Amino acid sequence: MDEGTGDGFSSRGSTMEPSRSISHSESGDGKKLLRLPLVSVIVVNFNYGRFLRAAVDSVFGQTYPNIECIIVDNASTDDSGTVLRAIEARYANVKIIRRADNGGQTRAVLEGIAASAGPYVIFLDADDLLLPNCVETHVFVHLSLRIHAGFTSADMLQVSDDQVVLGTEHAFNRVMQTGRGIKPRAVRPYRHPFGETWPPENFDRRVLETIRFVGLTKQWVWSPTSGNCFRRDALCLFADNPVLHNLKTGTDLYFCIGINAVSGSVLIDAPVAVYRLHGGNIFSQRPQLNRVLCYEPGGAGDSISKAKAVLVDHLIEQASRFVGRGWIWLAFLWLLWRLDCKNTDPDVPRWARRSRGAAALVKNYDSISRLLGGWSIKAWLALHFVPLKVISGLGKNSAGRLTPPA
Repeated sequence: MDEGTGDGFSSRGSTMEPSRSISHSESGDGKKLLRLPLVSVIVVNFNYGRFLRAAVDSVFGQTYPNIECIIVDNASTDDSGTVLRAIEARYANVKIIRRADNGGQTRAVLEGIAASAGPYVIFLDADDLLLPNCVETHVFVHLSLRIHAGFTSADMLQVSDDQVVLGTEHAFNRVMQTGRGIKPRAVRPYRHPFGETWPPENFDRRVLETIRFVGLTKQWVWSPTSGNCFRRDALCLFADNPVLHNLKTGTDLYFCIGINAVSGSVLIDAPVAVYRLHGGNIFSQRPQLNRVLCYEPGGAGDSISKAKAVLVDHLIEQASRFVGRGWIWLAFLWLLWRLDCKNTDPDVPRWARRSRGAAALVKNYDSISRLLGGWSIKAWLALHFVPLKVISGLGKNSAGRLTPPA
């Protein structure tokens, strides 16, 4: 991957574009225009009225000076309506989107992105909290990176009954306990040259000594949703996938694994948010304990397998966004190999059930072979034990009408 080509990318065909940047040519007064970046904090709520006020207060209590807060309520049936009216009365600049129906986490997230304007985006679950220096820490790390990662992920405290029961997050710890991802030359501490001194003198710049760069992986190694801060540019590469509207949960996994695969991510070994455990969480239903699973896999709301499958499809269907624009064909095929997963569709042939990537490459062969080369795709498929009669038939029918035999 050519890291030097990633920042100027615009999503071809995407309807979700980054906000327009300001250049010196638009005004001679650079001190007014060169502000710190706006950070959009999107709070998704469904029946968390008892936690919502505290979550929003934590957004407006940030030490960082340039934040917008957008609340998306997923047709809550508890006291969230009353809480939202109180929030509106207290914070005049908050944006509230009241959905008429509960379309799931993903639809709410996408509506929040569309309503936001910041080049950086944080998704805050309504039952979580941001610590006062959360946004400031994320932005400082982003602006200090020499490798422009798609998102940062900082550690979270785990709280039960208003008591801190754990100071770190398990998946996060698996990376931090290794020697991987340390790149001391990949940072230069940022100091804002316009306006007031930023970061402030009391900000601990040593946080840059704690960061780790994450390599290609299809396993979750980051903090939960509220601990992450995304580049809008990176989100736009994946947010226009129409299939996302059918993904009720697993949104954070889809974005994190996809963005990390393409642009990388950075872990920050400092707690900046609070993960609240209250018995109703989809994941981490109880405090994490070594070698004891803290959630029920395959239970209600567990969309891990589906999210991974949707991601693989999107990368293949939108390969023109990446191949030749930062990725060479061989590296992109290796990316697909590493991210490949089992097919969640039970009505496909056995070979397609083994590999979602193989099924998607066969389906999109006519378009993607022009980018990656027909022989390289056929070799990839052969290594995934796709039957020879399927491989030999590729490219012989018109685009979009290929129906490979079982």
